[in-house]
Amino acid sequence: MYTAKVAEVWRRQGHEVVLLCQQTRPEALAFVDAWGVVGNGGVSALTETGADPAAGRVVLLRPSIGSLLPVFVEDEYEGFEVKRFVDLTEEELDTYLERNVAALRAAAGAAPDAAVAGHLIPGPVIARRALGDGSFVAKVHGSDLEYAVRLQDRYAALAREGVEGARAVVGASRDVLRRTIEVAPAIRDRTRVIEPGVDVDRWRPRLRGEALQEAALRLERDPETVRGRPTRVDGAATSALARGDIGALDGLAREYDQSVPDPDAAARLRSLAAATDGPLIGYLGKLIPEKGVERVLEAAALLDPGVRVVVVGFGLGRELLAALVAAFDAGDAEGHARLREGSRLQLELGPDEVRAARGFRERVVFTGRLDHRYAPEVVAALDVLVVPSTLEEAFGMVAAEGAAAGALPLVARHSSLAEVAEALEGAVGRPGALSFEPGPGATRRLAAALEGLLALPPEERRGLALTARGHVAAEWTWKRTAERLLAAAGG
Repeated sequence: MYTAKVAEVWRRQGHEVVLLCQQTRPEALAFVDAWGVVGNGGVSALTETGADPAAGRVVLLRPSIGSLLPVFVEDEYEGFEVKRFVDLTEEELDTYLERNVAALRAAAGAAPDAAVAGHLIPGPVIARRALGDGSFVAKVHGSDLEYAVRLQDRYAALAREGVEGARAVVGASRDVLRRTIEVAPAIRDRTRVIEPGVDVDRWRPRLRGEALQEAALRLERDPETVRGRPTRVDGAATSALARGDIGALDGLAREYDQSVPDPDAAARLRSLAAATDGPLIGYLGKLIPEKGVERVLEAAALLDPGVRVVVVGFGLGRELLAALVAAFDAGDAEGHARLREGSRLQLELGPDEVRAARGFRERVVFTGRLDHRYAPEVVAALDVLVVPSTLEEAFGMVAAEGAAAGALPLVARHSSLAEVAEALEGAVGRPGALSFEPGPGATRRLAAALEGLLALPPEERRGLALTARGHVAAEWTWKRTAERLLAAAGG
């Protein structure tokens, strides 16, 4: 999303932008004017998308890399054999880098006025080999550090090779740049903090019922939802938990298309819209153990039964979470224990607390993946948006979007998330109110923080939310991000 939003701003400002990535459906991107393929043989004939004209132009080129797509986190990508970077053979890695270097050289042609290479690896090393020293800015994201560079020496070496040739290294926070400097100390004097932006016109406060009904109407018109998670999978997940087959849950998550909303997401949102009373909390993001979604569900199980939960997202951990909800719903302490012992979920509640959560399913709504056509409306309907990630994050984009939409963000206080929390807490004048300490015992600390926010009078809560939005609108916009990034690149 970062790359798309920056390219969109540059196009609107009149720049000619060439975007290299593996987007399989460029015609669906409203800011892309044409697309093609690039490799050793040069740039293919371009296909025009019919996008509405702007002052500038964006051409998307897909590098010819073959059928293997390296990723940081395993997931499914149409048309590719997917393999984690850390699982690549040396030959596979070398081939991938060589093909991307050839593609970038062909795409760049004459030296571009500015170039930005995304992620600590592989972008900067590709840019350095293709364009030369001092010709590009390296943009650190965070997942690159946690899923590759910190895990294998070969990626640390590639990261150093890349960023040491950059004219500047930018990151979304002081924390992510500190972690990058640990890998490549030589770049210390070339780093800049450039926060990402939020589309504050799209992410804006709305009345709950109105927002949910609008999202539901759009979902009902989306033909792709038929490929999403069928309701019958709930029963299969419950059965797998009952027989102790935790491994089967991973297989269930591969039986449907994770990239689209659930088929009945619209009906679920309409049901939420009809029940206007009572607090609504939520989560937005990947459904993988590292994101800590189970913290939200366990904390909700400790709250008043009138508090409902919306889980928006996709990922291969979806069925583990569905099984956790099933265990709470049935008051199944043994099933909960099997999940704690047999999966990577960090579960903390005791048997009595699990049994006390009986009937929990009625309080939880899953939607599947909702992109920016739908997610802003759902987030605007929330009282609190929880960001419970256990990963060292690069910024906390979801927290910023939640604040812009009028939902109070409540984040785990670590890494760059702590910087986002500090900024928003400072803006509303409530130190510590929008964050909780991670680590052992975090579930109960999160529950206590939720209780504190939900106990505030509604008008006071809305006032805090509007103040937080004001900070986002003033400090974290895509226009500001794009302009600062271009300045760093010398364009």
